[in-house]
Amino acid sequence: MAFLSQVIVSGLTLGSLYALTALGYAIIFRATSVVNFAQGEMMMIGAMLALVLHADYGLSYAPSFVLALVGAWILGALVERVAYRPLLKAPVFTVILSTVAIGQMLRSGVRVVRGHELALFPPLVSPTPFTLAGLRLTWLNVAIVALAVGTLFAFIGFFRWTRMGWAMRATAQNREAAALVGVSIPRVFSVSWGISAVLAATAGILLAPLITITPDMGVIGIKGFVGAILGGYNSLVGSVLGGFLLGVIENLAGVYISTAFKDIVTFGVLLVVLVFRPAGMLGTREARRV
Repeated sequence: MAFLSQVIVSGLTLGSLYALTALGYAIIFRATSVVNFAQGEMMMIGAMLALVLHADYGLSYAPSFVLALVGAWILGALVERVAYRPLLKAPVFTVILSTVAIGQMLRSGVRVVRGHELALFPPLVSPTPFTLAGLRLTWLNVAIVALAVGTLFAFIGFFRWTRMGWAMRATAQNREAAALVGVSIPRVFSVSWGISAVLAATAGILLAPLITITPDMGVIGIKGFVGAILGGYNSLVGSVLGGFLLGVIENLAGVYISTAFKDIVTFGVLLVVLVFRPAGMLGTREARRV
């Protein structure tokens, strides 16, 4: 039982990173009804920016982290301006393909500039393990989980009690009606993509001490997409819970079946959810608007 608990705790740490990425997917979808498949590359860019600022320019952890997030916000807003806004009247599938293209361009661009660099970024807090109630933990585990949960509550408050949050909700429900009451739709889009990029970059920087940073690390972002589908794409809480659950399921599969089966289980779960519960655990079916 103690070993199972340890596996679940480790899964929650991984799931926290999936949850942050899933939240980014959900925020863009709520505002634009589009899936951004460059989200994983945003995660990679965040980690790379932090690494460059820390290793190449000698900045300490905090400035590197903050400046990397600022860079991610700018990049997210730029991607919205280039890959989404010119295609507002295009079919959704066309917009999704444009985000795929942006993701491939970002990955290839980093590979050209940095090569196939393998590097580690220092952790947010001490990775020294300690024991609590028979579980072996690190402060890094605790910090990552706490940050994911705290971010969820922060965005719940953001959407309920801020003007921009209301504007984003109104835009998601009816773009034309929101514009008629004075909502700046372009600004909502820009902020949504900026926030999503910051969430992805945060996940990438937190993940960086656990794996090596490479131009291809963004493929992990697809797990955030699966987590969002699992929990409910139009539910912030569902997306985060889906990310946590996916991390636990993946860890259990890796330990009790085989590490080679982790991706098989992950995408198997995705197929089951799409067949039996397309809206996800906490998501709701949306009426098609004409």
